[in-house]
This record gives sequence, structure tokens and C-alpha cells, in this order.
Amino acid sequence: MRMYARVPIGAALAGVALAGALLDPATARPPVSAASSVAPASSVAPASTLRPAPVSPAPSATTCTASREVSIGAGVTARLIFGPSGPEVTFEDGPGHPIPSLGRLDRRHPALPASAGISAEILTPYGPAPRLRTKVEGGAQAPYQVQDFPRPVENCRKAAAR
Repeated sequence: MRMYARVPIGAALAGVALAGALLDPATARPPVSAASSVAPASSVAPASTLRPAPVSPAPSATTCTASREVSIGAGVTARLIFGPSGPEVTFEDGPGHPIPSLGRLDRRHPALPASAGISAEILTPYGPAPRLRTKVEGGAQAPYQVQDFPRPVENCRKAAAR
């Protein structure tokens, strides 16, 4: 083979070796010959020791929030939400549209005003197991309905306690 034909092949092999070294630094080390008894010292640690062990992510506010919908009567649904900021309640009509006249209940405003037309109150809003007490229809003699708020997952409670 002529000399000028070997140069492009050598350049191509060098390019492949360079590309391989860029893609995987572990292959960039020179090979250890059988005659040499001491491996060359590497200034770069192997890729497997550079990666930290996987750590489970800390619970976020969205993953630590539990919610559920309950019917409280007269076509009204209460969405009970329990998260890091405490219990919250929003009210919706049958098709799932919010009822702005009823507003929202939370720790700062745990009960609806008497002018709302229904009775709704968060019992123990600062406790670990809040409950929603409601009376929508039936008059003064009708019993109250009591609904438990959903519980967040165990990891969220431990993270919030820290």
C-alpha cells in the first residue's frame, strides 16, 4: 500500500479513538502492557465512584397534600385538602364548579359565617386529625355530618416534624 493511502486511515483511527475518549473517559487511559508491572497513575477517578448514591427526594408540598371530595347535601360537594399548611375546604356544585359565595375554609377562617346559608366548620384545625362538620339541609333539628380529612403519606408527616 502506498504511504499517502495510509495517512487517511491513521487519521480516521485517531478520530475514532478521540471520539471514544470523549464519550467514555474510562477508555481514554493508555492500555497497560503485560511487560509493565505497574499501572499508570490516574488523575481521574473511575466514573462509577464519581456518581453519588441515589437519594430519595425530600417530599414536596404537592406530594405531601392529600385531597378527597365528599357530598355534603343539596348538590354541594366539599373538597377536603390536607397538606403542610393545614386543612383547607373548597365548595363545588354538582358539575364541579366552585361556589364563590361560600368561599374557602382554612386555619385562619375555620367556619363559614351564618350568612352563608349552610353550616360548615373545621373541627381542630391545628390538630393532627381535623374533621369537617357540616349541615346543609334539614333545619335546626337535622344532625350534623362529620367528615375526616384525608391523611398525608407517612414520609410527609416525618419530614414536616423535623
